[in-house]
Amino acid sequence: MADITVQNLTKYYGDRLILKDISFDIQPGEKVAILGANGAGKTTMLKILLGEEVPDGGVIRKGVGLKPAYLPQQVYFANPHRNLIDTLIYDKNVSMQVARNRLGSFQFIGETQMKTVDMLSGGEKSRLRLCELMYDPLNLLILDEPTNHLDLASREWIEEAVEAFDGTLLFVSHDRYFVERFATRVLYLENGRLIDFIGSY
Repeated sequence: MADITVQNLTKYYGDRLILKDISFDIQPGEKVAILGANGAGKTTMLKILLGEEVPDGGVIRKGVGLKPAYLPQQVYFANPHRNLIDTLIYDKNVSMQVARNRLGSFQFIGETQMKTVDMLSGGEKSRLRLCELMYDPLNLLILDEPTNHLDLASREWIEEAVEAFDGTLLFVSHDRYFVERFATRVLYLENGRLIDFIGSY
């Protein structure tokens, strides 16, 4: 059974048609890139799949036992004045030792763990959120522009994390290298329509 089946998805913003009669399905284990120009509706489609926005028409079915996690372009934390250890303890209900080990495995080591979240760069915040997301068992990872604004170290790290993930991957990106490395299939949005390519960029 498909992880996600989309049939005749349509979305307007006011009078503006964003998505028109879009249909596709995503099978378990596929690595799918959603591409298109700015304003083509890529992030809108992700938000509809996540249930954060409601389509004007169409049906979305999700596979039984689907456990999605979403990493947005801009990551926000409820309490940015907590340090990294406390953030993990509060958000994931883990012990201090588990939080330390977990942070270490995501390249937050030594004194860095005592930094407050608001001291982190954009790339580090994305890495911390991924550290939290991947603590739970998940089988669908949804990324919106994962390599945008990243320094080289965070970029390399996020690529390694994605490579190690063996579930279904769905991502929006303008990064040709990232798309070529990970996508086994491309969904291209243009003028509200969808073109489906099997294979990489």
